[in-house]
Amino acid sequence: MPFLKHLGLLLFSASFAAGAAEIPLTQADLLGTWQIEKESVNADGSGARGLNTTWTFRNDGTMEGISQENDSHARIEQLKAVLNYSVEDGKLKKQAAPGRSKMETCAATARDGNKMVLKCQSIYFFMTKK
Repeated sequence: MPFLKHLGLLLFSASFAAGAAEIPLTQADLLGTWQIEKESVNADGSGARGLNTTWTFRNDGTMEGISQENDSHARIEQLKAVLNYSVEDGKLKKQAAPGRSKMETCAATARDGNKMVLKCQSIYFFMTKK
């Protein structure tokens, strides 16, 4: 039984540490175009899937996402969407999908110069500001 208490404490500490690692964002931090280089379910980027996607954050509270498919057999060569976003409590809140009111919250987990890692739901986006 003491093992379970220690395990519970360890898990609680780990989840608190992960939450504490978030870096507060402002709208000024996001403005401009970001190249999404890869996405991963892992915080260290292992097992990542490469992307050819840009997100452009505008001052009017909209962000434009453009994904370019490199596969010549893809059904759609380019996908473009405009979503609403805001920055609240140091986190990005953006529309989950065009035309839907559901919002998702994303937090920066790393930022160094023009590079940033953004965690949205269970996906990490590794991005560079253009």
